[in-house]
Amino acid sequence: MKTGLSLAGIAGLIIGPMVFWPVATRATATRTLTCESVNNRYTTCVTDTRGGVTLQRQLSNAPCIEHRTWGVTEQGIWVDKGCRGVFRVAVGPTTLTCRSLNYKYQLCQVDTRGGVRLARQLSNTRCIEHRTWGVQEQGIWVDKGCAGEFLVGVGAAPPTEQVIRCASVHNRRADCPVPTRAATVTLQRQLSTAACIPNRTWGYDERGIWVSNGCRGEFLVSPTTVPDRPAQEALVVCRSSDGTYVRCPADTRRGVLLQRQLSQRPCRAHQTWGFDTQGIWVTQGCEAEFLVRP
Repeated sequence: MKTGLSLAGIAGLIIGPMVFWPVATRATATRTLTCESVNNRYTTCVTDTRGGVTLQRQLSNAPCIEHRTWGVTEQGIWVDKGCRGVFRVAVGPTTLTCRSLNYKYQLCQVDTRGGVRLARQLSNTRCIEHRTWGVQEQGIWVDKGCAGEFLVGVGAAPPTEQVIRCASVHNRRADCPVPTRAATVTLQRQLSTAACIPNRTWGYDERGIWVSNGCRGEFLVSPTTVPDRPAQEALVVCRSSDGTYVRCPADTRRGVLLQRQLSQRPCRAHQTWGFDTQGIWVTQGCEAEFLVRP
């Protein structure tokens, strides 16, 4: 009886099983929210949508079609024309694993508007921001063997001072990439015998620091902008005295949540309370504490 081995089988015997690493994987905590268009009316269900929203299950006979009868804004999820559904809302930051396979440039697509931070380096190759990894509107990029776990949606890291070593070898010009658009650069320590003279043998521009004519030194990169303090949520008490319509001024651009009902009469969103660009309104005896998002 003849037996034979395929090339793949021979390769498996010689070098063992092959392992394929995915270029990008992600993990996100989620929760569900039911949002309903009652009597075919436009309705907004306030929630944090920065992590992303998907329709999990349609509850209505009327179709739920994204961008037509349901969608997402900064304030929450909107539904219209009878759409009723259960929506899956991402909660907290997303963990995205991005790998530079075979030391090649790789772009892992993700919404980066909420900020990105390197949580854990997975590769032996160092992951250095702006050198072997970075962020752009389309996603996170990695290069030269960098592999890491990135937290997406955690806010940008505040700018900090950093020391960059840059050296002109054999009197040749060298460029050391570092973000300097919102920073100042000073020579902290000269390491070479050759003089390091600003604008002659060293300097910086939007691309980074440059040195020439044998200058070697350690340069201090200091941010020129101070990060703003995070805005605090505001608590607004609004009362419908004697059942009358009352408006309470507030900045509602980021959304409003009912924190605690104070009245015996019910406070129902879009019926006895709501909000618009002018503030929060209550009626029919609703009295409550409202949380205004910063």
